[in-house]
Amino acid sequence: SEFDFWDFVGCAVCHLPFSSTDRGSPLVPFWITECGHVVCNTHLNPNQSCAKCGDQGIQLMPLQRNMELPMSDWFRSLPHAIDSMANAVKFQQESLAALVRHYRSQCLQFSSTCDRLRNERRLLRKEAEALRREVHQLRQYRGFGGEHSRYRSCRSPRKNPRQSGSNKTNSSPRSIVTPVGPLRLTRPPGEHPTFS
Repeated sequence: SEFDFWDFVGCAVCHLPFSSTDRGSPLVPFWITECGHVVCNTHLNPNQSCAKCGDQGIQLMPLQRNMELPMSDWFRSLPHAIDSMANAVKFQQESLAALVRHYRSQCLQFSSTCDRLRNERRLLRKEAEALRREVHQLRQYRGFGGEHSRYRSCRSPRKNPRQSGSNKTNSSPRSIVTPVGPLRLTRPPGEHPTFS
């Protein structure tokens, strides 16, 4: 037959069994104390002290099969209690495992995101370094071009104000150009013309 702990419940003083052989109602009322003892109505002290251990001012509760928690768990059979505990352990373990899987997935996603950001930062650093080199080269080229233009401006000849007015008429006799006449034409000897 199935084990039932109520078959072994009795008064802690006189050991009067709580249940009869047919599992009916007890012969006398039973009480359970807050210090964890079962006493029958015969050994109930009127001064609210425990008849088993002598604690004073204890609280009492009527003992019955359909008590509320947590007192009812004290009288549950161990197989049922272990099954209930195993179900509770299984529930808690599955809940914790689901939470661990969730955070592990989040950790993997964050790791991949961090790797992607590291690669992007590395590429941006390379691009920034290339841009800095290009800017440095442009600055050097600009400085060289400026110095060359300044050198050309320094070397360019200045206009002579006297030459600028060369087209103007000068009354000085030295400035008058003597025209050159045409070349003389001569014939070979023997071909001179005769005049009659």
